[in-house]
Amino acid sequence: MSLPPGLIIRAGTPGDAAFIQQVHEESIRGLGPRCYSRAEVESWASGLTLGGYVRAMNQDGERFLLAEPETAGGRLASFCSFAGDRIIGLYTHPHWAGRGVAGALLARAEAAITADGHELIGITATLVGRAFYEKHGYRILQARDSSTRGGLVVAVLEMEKKFPRTPSLPLAPFPLAPR
Repeated sequence: MSLPPGLIIRAGTPGDAAFIQQVHEESIRGLGPRCYSRAEVESWASGLTLGGYVRAMNQDGERFLLAEPETAGGRLASFCSFAGDRIIGLYTHPHWAGRGVAGALLARAEAAITADGHELIGITATLVGRAFYEKHGYRILQARDSSTRGGLVVAVLEMEKKFPRTPSLPLAPFPLAPR
């Protein structure tokens, strides 16, 4: 899947935490009301901290892929984070939604996960992401309730996608743009 012109994908670093937090909050507040009440959206967006992203990268082994305009100066279009065999988060700034950015990041994260030997990728998806993930081959395992950082309970979906292992054609991650 290709990116819109003028965007690059690169690996995220702890120094990107403020930009990741900003796009995370803007995505939740801009796209969340499609499926959740304003109170649920605010509860979901609350409690995000720079330290949380840094800890995820440095201590939890979470890897971040960032999509940004080539002349961004730190502005992000989208980010995807993953660890082990799970997509942890995939958030896109509302300005970039529906333009292929999230699909390109998801494809690169999937390539990295399968290159690590995983044949099954899981995600806890919000209702906002349901159609997107189904379009990209994920299936719903179950619906369940989840507590947001702000304490409200919202509906989410446990989803997964299976990748057949092809011994003669190992999957490799896509190259990332240099920073």
